[in-house]
Amino acid sequence: MFLRHALGITAVTSAIILATLLPFLPGRYDTLAAPLSLMSQVFGVTGLILVPVGALWVASAYWPPLAGKQHGIAIAALVVGSAVWFTVLLAAIATSGALLGVAGFLLWIYLVARVRTRFRMLKSRPPLSVNSIALYVLVVPGAVAALQMVVVAPAIEFSRNRAIRNSAALIAAIEQYRAANGRYPESLMSVHEDYHPGLLGIQGYKYEPQGDAYNLFFEQAALHFGVREFVMYNPLDQHAMTSHRMDRLQLTPEQLALDQTRGHNALHDTAHLHWKYFWFD
Repeated sequence: MFLRHALGITAVTSAIILATLLPFLPGRYDTLAAPLSLMSQVFGVTGLILVPVGALWVASAYWPPLAGKQHGIAIAALVVGSAVWFTVLLAAIATSGALLGVAGFLLWIYLVARVRTRFRMLKSRPPLSVNSIALYVLVVPGAVAALQMVVVAPAIEFSRNRAIRNSAALIAAIEQYRAANGRYPESLMSVHEDYHPGLLGIQGYKYEPQGDAYNLFFEQAALHFGVREFVMYNPLDQHAMTSHRMDRLQLTPEQLALDQTRGHNALHDTAHLHWKYFWFD
């Protein structure tokens, strides 16, 4: 019995961590990768409020004064868990629209229906051993949060470096165009990308002329909530990224050259020549 629950907890935790890492895994772009990752990361933060409830629930199997209150503790776990899940669904709706949120809500209804019968049993006949749901409530949120703290930052670094390396063929083609035509292309707008970052969470490379050079950039999931990361290549190290399109229309080139008008809160170097990345709130 213990082995089965241990395997179940491991499987659930692993699934959430896998969802967390989806945008940073090799593969063709998938529109669900970033929303599922954000949902998993929101659970990793908000799910920690379930741990005290789970601890109380587990303790009720060993401490007689709490044994008769297991039904109430289970209801509290359901209420707190529902609040956590609805927070996760808000992240889904914010990033991918209502469809994923509706699917998550239907999943919540299914799970509540499944546990309702077991909760009723607690009211009339408290178990003599630890309830399996209590173990999941206690262990999974803490394990997810701890693992996310360890794996997310290296995953983002891996993703950034892979997308940068995979841009080599595109950069070489751009330079060949300049050698043949005496200038960089005015646009790379096209139906088919042809050059792919090779990651589930990065849609593709974007290009724009910049002075005597150009910017080649992509967006990937950032380390911190509420932050957007843009990774950019400029052969003359004249990287420029603005927060609002209105800035490009209303500000002079001199004003755009000022960091405070661009809107980013941080600009970082990478280990690759001529590549930097911006963080925007």
